[in-house]
Amino acid sequence: MPDNENHFLKTLPEKQREELLRQGSPSNEMRKKQLLKLKNILVEREKELTDALYSDLGKPAFESFSSEIAVLLNEIDYVCKHINKWNRTRGSRYLKLGYIESLRKKRHPYGSVLVIGSWNYPVQLTLMPVIGAIAGGNSCIIKPSEYAPAVAELLKEIINQVFPLEQLHVVTGDAQTASLLTTAPFDLIFFTGSGQTGKRVADQAAKQLTPVILELGGKNPCILDETGFSAAAVKDIVWGKFINAGQTCIAPDTLFVQRSVYEKTLAEIYTVLSDFYGEQPQTSKDYGRICTEAHFQKVINFIEQGTVQYGGAYDQADRFIAPTVLTDIQPGSSVLEEEIFGPVLPVIPYTDLNSLLSGGSLQRDALTGYIFSTDKHQIGRFNEYMRSSTISVNQVIHHAASPHIAFGGVGQSGYGAYHGKAGFLAFSYEKTSVRTYHYLRFPGKFPPYSERNMKALKKLRKRIL
Repeated sequence: MPDNENHFLKTLPEKQREELLRQGSPSNEMRKKQLLKLKNILVEREKELTDALYSDLGKPAFESFSSEIAVLLNEIDYVCKHINKWNRTRGSRYLKLGYIESLRKKRHPYGSVLVIGSWNYPVQLTLMPVIGAIAGGNSCIIKPSEYAPAVAELLKEIINQVFPLEQLHVVTGDAQTASLLTTAPFDLIFFTGSGQTGKRVADQAAKQLTPVILELGGKNPCILDETGFSAAAVKDIVWGKFINAGQTCIAPDTLFVQRSVYEKTLAEIYTVLSDFYGEQPQTSKDYGRICTEAHFQKVINFIEQGTVQYGGAYDQADRFIAPTVLTDIQPGSSVLEEEIFGPVLPVIPYTDLNSLLSGGSLQRDALTGYIFSTDKHQIGRFNEYMRSSTISVNQVIHHAASPHIAFGGVGQSGYGAYHGKAGFLAFSYEKTSVRTYHYLRFPGKFPPYSERNMKALKKLRKRIL
């Protein structure tokens, strides 16, 4: 990388910070204005964004709008509606012995924020945290994924044309660029991607004591018991698994089916796949493609680890992998241990939930857990078992589009959360101004201390401290 470009990237945070210090924390109206400018970009350039998503991922226009653009538009509307309430100054007073304590609490921006986006939903997962960053009053540098190059270049063009460098700026490049940015003196880093890369980002940020929000992956289990089985339930599960060709961080990763409805479930899955994509899914205009060659090879390796019940076909030149259902998988296989992130659905029979949970087949640290059931006891047992920020009962995917629900990981699936108010809170910190009004002075709090004053302290501690 040329020295001048290296210097430019390194000094970006400082330029943005200087502007924030010069103008002060943006008003609520200024934040809304920036958000509406971003909204106008999404509306006016929708066709170009949709075309770029098709180029990178073969994503159908319906999925592009519903899972990327519409989600962002709804988030902006929600934030603009509530930002005045979230960002108001809150005051309180407390009567103490000898003085009145007055507190004024206000959220403040971190400053210059780095957002590193992901390739699987390259518009939504790049711009959703940017909405939170703007709501929090920050300036932002955006690094889209190089694995979705058409979207990355388009975002660079349309955002850098509309926003000044001191507010928002898109930087494109490969892993070297991302690595250089994570060593720059940002005030907060937001990363979406793999756990392996997330660890490197966190390690680098730790050297500078830069706070980090990590949105990683995980093997989201999906349980279908005999009380929850229906054609509608299977249809939801199949849709959630194979939307975006399975490249969704909250997709049902592995389906665990109660043995009494196992065969019926397999038959219903085949019916739904045929209805969705036809007998030749490669020709379906509603089915996407694998983003990269390396990921294509990884998913093909997963297919070879079990019996292909349905699907299994692939075309490397087209980056096409058919919706595939696997059965008869040996315990310990990587398809059961690693996040699949592709159109391969292992279907595993189980007898009872307690045995399933105690057997170690379900990874607790997931972005979410799914259960289709009407048995409140089973739902409660699953809820207690999972160590994730959400549990979804009788639905998949939809919760992640809601601004009312904080989205984030726990443990191996990351830390920190955003969406809606959670995004505003994640990208700001609380500053408290403390003021005291004395009506009496007590010299006994100063050295030299006495036994008498110690007795008084113990008696009156709630009014003193």
